Amino acid sequence: MPYLLRKIRKARWNPQLREEFGPFEEQDCPADCVADLGTSNCRLSLWEIDDARSNLADVIVALATNADHLSNLDYALIPRDKLEAIARLEATEGQTAHIQANQKWHRDLIDLSGRRLVDIAALIFSVAERRRVPEKEVTQMIRQALEKKALDPARVRVAI
Repeated sequence: MPYLLRKIRKARWNPQLREEFGPFEEQDCPADCVADLGTSNCRLSLWEIDDARSNLADVIVALATNADHLSNLDYALIPRDKLEAIARLEATEGQTAHIQANQKWHRDLIDLSGRRLVDIAALIFSVAERRRVPEKEVTQMIRQALEKKALDPARVRVAI
């Protein structure tokens, strides 16, 4: 099953927040989760991850090199079919330093409304696999990508 990846702040998606700020309905989530779903022109930027997750490291590098500084990288993996039940998906070119990731794996959820965005937040809160890549590992991944010439050095924003 393919997934879609969204960079998040892990603390906003902690299941214990349901008790701390709730009670919430089962299909609901804390309002702070929506802050990680910034849209532009009613579109939400995501990255497709294949079934074997063989492109996961490349996508992590793409996101990490687009940040202002190196840090842990938190992300959510959401089943693609669940997101497509909420909104249409469109292949678009990414705007990161990772050439292949930009061309092959960047997606936008399009024609989003406020209701759909809240539904996406609730979906991520309830079913997404949330992970953190430590800063040290992120740095190693970026160095490897630079060695393989997978990145456009002019577009790498972080200092390694």
